[in-house]
Amino acid sequence: MTPIPPACPRWGHAPPAPALRAFVERYWWCEDGSGALPRLLPGTGAELWVHWAGGVDLRAAAGTGAPTPLPGAHLVCLRRTAWQLDRRTGASGFLAVRLRAGALRHLVPVGLDELADRIVAAEDLWGAPGRRLLERLRTATGPARRLAVLDGFLTARLAEHHRPRSWLEAAVGEVYRRPNGLRIDRLAASSGIGTRRLQRAFPAAVGAGPKEFQRLARFQRLARQLLREDERDYLPAALAAGYYDQAHFVREFRRLTGERPTALLGRGLSHFYYPPLTAGGEAGPPPTRKEFP
Repeated sequence: MTPIPPACPRWGHAPPAPALRAFVERYWWCEDGSGALPRLLPGTGAELWVHWAGGVDLRAAAGTGAPTPLPGAHLVCLRRTAWQLDRRTGASGFLAVRLRAGALRHLVPVGLDELADRIVAAEDLWGAPGRRLLERLRTATGPARRLAVLDGFLTARLAEHHRPRSWLEAAVGEVYRRPNGLRIDRLAASSGIGTRRLQRAFPAAVGAGPKEFQRLARFQRLARQLLREDERDYLPAALAAGYYDQAHFVREFRRLTGERPTALLGRGLSHFYYPPLTAGGEAGPPPTRKEFP
């Protein structure tokens, strides 16, 4: 288990049941937390949150517009802009499900192009099962019982919505793992399909076309590296990630977050940038900084 940050005295993470590990990267939770919630940078990640205590508001990270109250159980999807989560009143307790790249399409009844840039209530997406999920987690006591509830819920959704694994699965994984230097026409050829078919299939599968998914994955991978290593001299890492020069990276960073890199780096590690768990449930090296700023 990852060390517990002082601002969140009952925090932890765990892998899902073995049958879910190809789709779910980890469960993580915080009980009775009162520290700041993380900023959600743009990226390809999808996560299901269930708040069994307290309330949470969403606002634009740039500080424009009024906060939006979030439902107790909601799904965070692919994002092209930065968001900030704020506790509405006092302490809160929540449990989150971090999904693997491309896995969400196996758990939902709609294409991911309908969910991109949105936070969707679990009840709106899954109906009565989504409503019961929140009710059951609010009455469950302790992480072990809550994780068992989540295992059952996600196993049932997988049985309902799982799509057969195909060339699309492999293509999504290739773009996610290699967000630099991968040509879409070559990817289509290696998948044995036409470029146009690949471009048409991607939005419903991941929420964006292949080139945009590639750009978001590259940004997300670099942001994870810089935040985990508390690295403020970002240029060497940006060049290694495939940005042409400093100006290219700064433009992309500002386009996606509204700020320069130096304004965000060094603020603390968001949960979206924890070391990934393997499909076997083992974690990479622990974070070097507090998870909650």
